[in-house]
Amino acid sequence: MRRFLLPLLAALLGSAGIASAATDCRGTLTGRWATKGDVVMGPMTVKVDNLDAYNADGSFRAVRRFVNQSGKWEEQVTSGQWTTKPGPGAGECVLEMSSKSEFGNSSSSTTVTIVDRSTFRSFGVDAKRVR
Repeated sequence: MRRFLLPLLAALLGSAGIASAATDCRGTLTGRWATKGDVVMGPMTVKVDNLDAYNADGSFRAVRRFVNQSGKWEEQVTSGQWTTKPGPGAGECVLEMSSKSEFGNSSSSTTVTIVDRSTFRSFGVDAKRVR
């Protein structure tokens, strides 16, 4: 029985590591992405309509549109540098962004799930590749 279980466990554990390592995070995430939907942020749900561009040179531009507490659309534009690396699970990538402005420096790190070459999921909402 042990002879049967050990190779099976090794195959299962090994394949998860290979799938995670095989995820081409930079190649997959480079491009333009649109995210539309409702994002749960703590006790609130926020309607978003975002457009992100992750460029091959490591720069990014993010246009964040959302419905504010007054019920009106608000827009914030951010730009800076981005990088990515394989995440902890199969098909996951850690997306890191940093920006500098007159208001100070900011950085963020988010684990996203690659659904396919044209879709990734973050905060429960799908981002779709756009041309």
